[in-house]
Amino acid sequence: MEGWIEEKLSYHRNVMDPDRPKCQIIRGLPFPNAPWFPKKNIEDTLDYVPHDGDIIIASYPKTGTTWLQYIVLQIVSKGELFPSFDDCLFKHAPFLEMAGTSVLEKMEKPRIYKHHCPYNMVQKNDKAKYLYVYRRPDDTVVSYYHFMINLGHDPPDRDEFFEQFLSGDIAYGHYYDHVLSFYSHKDDESLLLVSYENLMQNRKDEILKIAKYLGDEYYQPLFEDESLLEKVLEHTSFDYMKKNLALIHPDPKNEGGKRNVIFFRKGVIGDGKQSLSPEQIKRLKDLASEKLKGSELLDEWMKD
Repeated sequence: MEGWIEEKLSYHRNVMDPDRPKCQIIRGLPFPNAPWFPKKNIEDTLDYVPHDGDIIIASYPKTGTTWLQYIVLQIVSKGELFPSFDDCLFKHAPFLEMAGTSVLEKMEKPRIYKHHCPYNMVQKNDKAKYLYVYRRPDDTVVSYYHFMINLGHDPPDRDEFFEQFLSGDIAYGHYYDHVLSFYSHKDDESLLLVSYENLMQNRKDEILKIAKYLGDEYYQPLFEDESLLEKVLEHTSFDYMKKNLALIHPDPKNEGGKRNVIFFRKGVIGDGKQSLSPEQIKRLKDLASEKLKGSELLDEWMKD
Protein backbone atom coordinates (compact mmCIF):
# COMPACT_ATOMS: atom_id res chain seq x y z
CA MET A 1 0.00 0.00 0.00
CA GLU A 2 2.79 2.44 0.90
CA GLY A 3 4.43 1.75 -2.45
CA TRP A 4 1.19 2.51 -4.27
CA ILE A 5 0.75 5.81 -2.43
CA GLU A 6 4.32 6.89 -3.05
CA GLU A 7 4.04 6.00 -6.73
CA LYS A 8 0.92 8.07 -7.15
CA LEU A 9 2.40 11.03 -5.31
CA SER A 10 5.07 11.21 -8.01
CA TYR A 11 2.33 12.22 -10.43
CA HIS A 12 1.52 15.34 -8.41
CA ARG A 13 2.47 17.95 -11.01
CA ASN A 14 0.65 16.07 -13.73
CA VAL A 15 -2.56 15.90 -11.68
CA MET A 16 -2.43 19.59 -10.84
CA ASP A 17 -1.98 20.62 -14.48
CA PRO A 18 -4.94 22.96 -15.09
CA ASP A 19 -5.07 21.84 -18.73
CA ARG A 20 -5.38 18.17 -17.82
CA PRO A 21 -8.83 16.83 -18.85
CA LYS A 22 -10.94 15.85 -15.85
CA CYS A 23 -12.16 12.70 -17.60
CA GLN A 24 -10.74 10.19 -20.06
CA ILE A 25 -13.14 8.80 -22.63
CA ILE A 26 -12.94 5.01 -22.92
CA ARG A 27 -15.32 3.19 -25.24
CA GLY A 28 -17.60 6.21 -25.29
CA LEU A 29 -17.91 6.74 -21.51
CA PRO A 30 -16.09 9.31 -19.37
CA PHE A 31 -13.93 7.80 -16.62
CA PRO A 32 -11.83 9.55 -13.97
CA ASN A 33 -8.59 10.89 -15.41
CA ALA A 34 -6.08 10.47 -12.60
CA PRO A 35 -2.88 8.42 -12.33
CA TRP A 36 -4.59 5.97 -9.99
CA PHE A 37 -7.15 5.20 -12.74
CA PRO A 38 -4.89 3.79 -15.50
CA LYS A 39 -6.58 3.21 -18.83
CA LYS A 40 -5.41 -0.41 -18.81
CA ASN A 41 -7.12 -1.10 -15.47
CA ILE A 42 -10.37 0.38 -16.75
CA GLU A 43 -10.26 -1.60 -19.99
CA ASP A 44 -9.37 -4.78 -18.10
CA THR A 45 -12.35 -4.16 -15.82
CA LEU A 46 -14.67 -3.87 -18.80
CA ASP A 47 -13.27 -7.04 -20.39
CA TYR A 48 -13.05 -9.21 -17.28
CA VAL A 49 -15.37 -12.24 -17.17
CA PRO A 50 -16.43 -13.00 -13.58
CA HIS A 51 -15.91 -16.51 -12.22
CA ASP A 52 -18.70 -18.69 -10.89
CA GLY A 53 -19.55 -17.59 -7.36
CA ASP A 54 -17.97 -14.13 -7.59
CA ILE A 55 -19.79 -11.37 -5.69
CA ILE A 56 -19.71 -8.12 -7.65
CA ILE A 57 -20.82 -4.81 -6.14
CA ALA A 58 -21.69 -2.25 -8.80
CA SER A 59 -22.82 1.34 -8.44
CA TYR A 60 -22.56 4.92 -9.60
CA PRO A 61 -20.19 6.96 -7.38
CA LYS A 62 -21.55 8.13 -4.02
CA THR A 63 -24.68 6.00 -3.94
CA GLY A 64 -23.72 3.72 -1.04
CA THR A 65 -20.95 1.57 -2.51
CA THR A 66 -18.69 1.52 0.54
CA TRP A 67 -21.61 0.88 2.85
CA LEU A 68 -22.79 -2.07 0.76
CA GLN A 69 -19.32 -3.58 0.45
CA TYR A 70 -18.86 -3.63 4.23
CA ILE A 71 -22.32 -5.13 4.66
CA VAL A 72 -21.37 -7.92 2.25
CA LEU A 73 -17.99 -8.45 3.96
CA GLN A 74 -19.69 -8.62 7.35
CA ILE A 75 -22.31 -11.09 6.12
CA VAL A 76 -19.81 -13.39 4.41
CA SER A 77 -17.34 -13.34 7.34
CA LYS A 78 -20.08 -13.72 9.99
CA GLY A 79 -19.25 -10.35 11.51
CA GLU A 80 -15.48 -10.85 11.69
CA LEU A 81 -14.01 -9.02 8.69
CA PHE A 82 -13.80 -5.25 9.05
CA PRO A 83 -10.62 -4.25 7.18
CA SER A 84 -9.18 -0.79 6.90
CA PHE A 85 -10.51 1.25 4.03
CA ASP A 86 -7.27 0.94 2.07
CA ASP A 87 -6.99 -2.82 2.62
CA CYS A 88 -10.58 -3.16 1.48
CA LEU A 89 -9.89 -1.08 -1.63
CA PHE A 90 -7.05 -3.28 -2.86
CA LYS A 91 -7.35 -6.62 -1.08
CA HIS A 92 -10.69 -7.66 0.42
CA ALA A 93 -13.13 -5.98 -2.00
CA PRO A 94 -10.85 -4.43 -4.62
CA PHE A 95 -12.04 -1.49 -6.67
CA LEU A 96 -11.11 -2.81 -10.11
CA GLU A 97 -10.66 0.50 -11.94
CA MET A 98 -7.94 1.36 -9.42
CA ALA A 99 -6.58 -2.04 -8.34
CA GLY A 100 -6.73 -3.80 -11.69
CA THR A 101 -8.05 -7.30 -12.29
CA SER A 102 -4.79 -9.16 -11.58
CA VAL A 103 -5.44 -8.88 -7.82
CA LEU A 104 -8.44 -11.18 -8.25
CA GLU A 105 -6.25 -14.18 -8.99
CA LYS A 106 -4.79 -13.97 -5.47
CA MET A 107 -8.16 -13.91 -3.72
CA GLU A 108 -9.85 -16.82 -1.99
CA LYS A 109 -13.46 -17.68 -2.73
CA PRO A 110 -15.93 -16.14 -2.48
CA ARG A 111 -14.22 -13.26 -4.26
CA ILE A 112 -15.82 -9.88 -3.57
CA TYR A 113 -15.00 -6.90 -5.77
CA LYS A 114 -16.58 -3.73 -7.09
CA HIS A 115 -16.71 -1.30 -9.98
CA HIS A 116 -18.64 1.78 -11.11
CA CYS A 117 -19.23 0.64 -14.69
CA PRO A 118 -22.67 0.52 -16.37
CA TYR A 119 -24.28 -2.88 -16.88
CA ASN A 120 -24.02 -2.80 -20.66
CA MET A 121 -20.25 -2.21 -20.64
CA VAL A 122 -19.07 -5.17 -18.52
CA GLN A 123 -18.92 -8.92 -19.10
CA LYS A 124 -21.42 -11.19 -17.35
CA ASN A 125 -21.58 -14.64 -15.79
CA ASP A 126 -25.01 -15.89 -14.72
CA LYS A 127 -23.35 -17.94 -11.99
CA ALA A 128 -21.90 -14.85 -10.33
CA LYS A 129 -23.81 -12.64 -7.88
CA TYR A 130 -24.33 -8.96 -8.76
CA LEU A 131 -25.51 -6.32 -6.31
CA TYR A 132 -26.30 -2.81 -7.53
CA VAL A 133 -26.94 0.02 -5.07
CA TYR A 134 -28.71 3.19 -6.18
CA ARG A 135 -29.77 6.43 -4.49
CA ARG A 136 -31.95 9.49 -5.00
CA PRO A 137 -30.34 11.68 -7.69
CA ASP A 138 -30.49 14.91 -5.67
CA ASP A 139 -28.65 13.34 -2.73
CA THR A 140 -26.20 11.66 -5.11
CA VAL A 141 -25.07 14.86 -6.84
CA VAL A 142 -24.55 16.69 -3.53
CA SER A 143 -22.61 13.78 -2.03
CA TYR A 144 -20.51 13.46 -5.21
CA TYR A 145 -19.64 17.17 -5.12
CA HIS A 146 -18.52 17.15 -1.49
CA PHE A 147 -16.54 13.96 -2.03
CA MET A 148 -14.50 15.61 -4.78
CA ILE A 149 -13.68 18.44 -2.38
CA ASN A 150 -12.73 15.99 0.38
CA LEU A 151 -10.37 14.19 -2.00
CA GLY A 152 -8.47 17.47 -2.28
CA HIS A 153 -9.50 18.28 -5.83
CA ASP A 154 -10.91 21.58 -7.00
CA PRO A 155 -14.22 20.81 -8.68
CA PRO A 156 -16.09 23.66 -10.33
CA ASP A 157 -18.51 25.54 -8.14
CA ARG A 158 -21.59 23.63 -7.07
CA ASP A 159 -23.86 25.02 -9.77
CA GLU A 160 -21.42 24.11 -12.55
CA PHE A 161 -20.91 20.66 -11.03
CA PHE A 162 -24.68 20.22 -11.01
CA GLU A 163 -24.78 21.06 -14.74
CA GLN A 164 -22.11 18.45 -15.43
CA PHE A 165 -24.05 15.87 -13.43
CA LEU A 166 -27.26 16.73 -15.26
CA SER A 167 -25.64 16.46 -18.69
CA GLY A 168 -23.54 13.38 -17.90
CA ASP A 169 -20.32 15.30 -18.56
CA ILE A 170 -18.77 13.70 -15.48
CA ALA A 171 -16.92 10.53 -14.52
CA TYR A 172 -19.10 7.46 -15.24
CA GLY A 173 -21.52 9.45 -17.32
CA HIS A 174 -25.20 10.19 -16.86
CA TYR A 175 -26.66 8.95 -13.60
CA TYR A 176 -30.11 8.06 -14.96
CA ASP A 177 -28.58 6.07 -17.82
CA HIS A 178 -26.32 4.26 -15.38
CA VAL A 179 -29.15 3.28 -13.05
CA LEU A 180 -31.40 2.22 -15.91
CA SER A 181 -28.69 -0.03 -17.33
CA PHE A 182 -29.02 -2.18 -14.20
CA TYR A 183 -32.65 -1.49 -13.33
CA SER A 184 -33.83 -2.90 -16.64
CA HIS A 185 -32.41 -6.25 -15.45
CA LYS A 186 -34.10 -6.11 -12.04
CA ASP A 187 -35.82 -9.46 -12.59
CA ASP A 188 -32.60 -11.33 -13.41
CA GLU A 189 -31.84 -14.02 -10.85
CA SER A 190 -28.16 -13.03 -10.80
CA LEU A 191 -28.84 -9.38 -9.86
CA LEU A 192 -30.08 -7.82 -6.62
CA LEU A 193 -30.99 -4.13 -6.62
CA VAL A 194 -30.39 -2.35 -3.32
CA SER A 195 -32.08 0.97 -2.62
CA TYR A 196 -30.01 3.31 -0.44
CA GLU A 197 -33.18 4.75 1.02
CA ASN A 198 -34.66 1.35 1.87
CA LEU A 199 -31.37 0.32 3.42
CA MET A 200 -31.31 3.47 5.51
CA GLN A 201 -34.90 3.08 6.71
CA ASN A 202 -35.07 -0.71 7.15
CA ARG A 203 -31.48 -1.77 7.70
CA LYS A 204 -32.20 -5.03 9.50
CA ASP A 205 -34.66 -6.32 6.90
CA GLU A 206 -32.48 -5.18 4.00
CA ILE A 207 -29.36 -6.85 5.41
CA LEU A 208 -31.30 -10.10 5.83
CA LYS A 209 -32.52 -9.75 2.24
CA ILE A 210 -28.95 -9.28 1.01
CA ALA A 211 -27.80 -12.31 3.02
CA LYS A 212 -30.66 -14.40 1.61
CA TYR A 213 -29.66 -13.42 -1.91
CA LEU A 214 -26.03 -14.35 -1.27
CA GLY A 215 -27.06 -17.81 -0.09
CA ASP A 216 -28.60 -19.77 2.77
CA GLU A 217 -25.15 -20.43 4.21
CA TYR A 218 -24.97 -16.70 4.94
CA TYR A 219 -28.63 -16.08 5.70
CA GLN A 220 -29.28 -18.84 8.25
CA PRO A 221 -26.56 -17.79 10.76
CA LEU A 222 -27.91 -14.22 10.77
CA PHE A 223 -31.53 -15.35 10.96
CA GLU A 224 -30.90 -17.82 13.79
CA ASP A 225 -28.36 -15.85 15.85
CA GLU A 226 -29.72 -12.48 17.01
CA SER A 227 -26.37 -11.52 18.55
CA LEU A 228 -24.60 -12.06 15.21
CA LEU A 229 -27.18 -9.95 13.41
CA GLU A 230 -26.79 -7.19 16.00
CA LYS A 231 -23.02 -7.32 15.54
CA VAL A 232 -23.37 -6.87 11.78
CA LEU A 233 -25.87 -4.05 12.32
CA GLU A 234 -23.48 -2.29 14.70
CA HIS A 235 -20.46 -2.62 12.41
CA THR A 236 -22.39 -1.30 9.41
CA SER A 237 -24.02 1.63 11.17
CA PHE A 238 -23.09 5.06 9.85
CA ASP A 239 -21.59 6.22 13.15
CA TYR A 240 -19.43 3.11 13.56
CA MET A 241 -18.10 3.27 10.01
CA LYS A 242 -17.42 6.99 10.19
CA LYS A 243 -15.50 6.51 13.42
CA ASN A 244 -13.46 3.49 12.32
CA LEU A 245 -12.78 4.01 8.62
CA ALA A 246 -10.68 6.59 6.79
CA LEU A 247 -9.32 6.65 3.25
CA ILE A 248 -5.63 7.59 3.01
CA HIS A 249 -5.19 9.29 -0.34
CA PRO A 250 -2.43 11.22 -2.13
CA ASP A 251 -2.91 14.93 -1.55
CA PRO A 252 -3.01 16.67 -4.94
CA LYS A 253 -2.31 20.03 -3.26
CA ASN A 254 0.73 18.92 -1.27
CA GLU A 255 3.50 17.16 -3.17
CA GLY A 256 4.70 14.17 -1.17
CA GLY A 257 1.79 14.51 1.24
CA LYS A 258 -1.17 12.36 2.11
CA ARG A 259 -4.61 13.20 3.40
CA ASN A 260 -7.27 11.38 5.36
CA VAL A 261 -10.40 11.70 3.26
CA ILE A 262 -13.70 12.21 5.05
CA PHE A 263 -15.59 9.47 3.25
CA PHE A 264 -18.70 9.46 5.43
CA ARG A 265 -20.17 12.95 5.56
CA LYS A 266 -23.84 12.84 6.59
CA GLY A 267 -25.40 9.56 5.57
CA VAL A 268 -28.93 10.94 5.44
CA ILE A 269 -31.90 11.06 3.12
CA GLY A 270 -32.92 14.48 1.85
CA ASP A 271 -29.63 16.40 1.88
CA GLY A 272 -30.16 17.20 -1.78
CA LYS A 273 -33.43 18.99 -1.14
CA GLN A 274 -31.72 21.12 1.50
CA SER A 275 -28.66 21.92 -0.62
CA LEU A 276 -30.01 22.37 -4.15
CA SER A 277 -32.24 25.19 -5.33
CA PRO A 278 -35.93 24.54 -6.10
CA GLU A 279 -35.14 25.17 -9.77
CA GLN A 280 -32.38 22.52 -9.72
CA ILE A 281 -34.68 20.02 -8.01
CA LYS A 282 -37.31 20.68 -10.68
CA ARG A 283 -34.79 20.11 -13.46
CA LEU A 284 -33.70 16.81 -11.92
CA LYS A 285 -37.35 15.72 -11.71
CA ASP A 286 -38.16 16.86 -15.23
CA LEU A 287 -35.23 14.94 -16.64
CA ALA A 288 -36.19 11.90 -14.55
CA SER A 289 -39.70 12.05 -16.01
CA GLU A 290 -38.16 12.00 -19.47
CA LYS A 291 -35.44 9.42 -18.89
CA LEU A 292 -37.28 7.07 -16.53
CA LYS A 293 -40.69 7.12 -18.19
CA GLY A 294 -42.38 3.76 -17.66
CA SER A 295 -39.96 2.75 -14.90
CA GLU A 296 -40.93 2.08 -11.29
CA LEU A 297 -37.93 4.21 -10.39
CA LEU A 298 -39.91 7.28 -11.39
CA ASP A 299 -42.57 6.55 -8.78
CA GLU A 300 -39.91 5.69 -6.21
CA TRP A 301 -38.05 8.97 -6.60
CA MET A 302 -40.99 11.26 -7.28
CA LYS A 303 -42.96 10.41 -4.14
CA ASP A 304 -42.11 13.76 -2.58
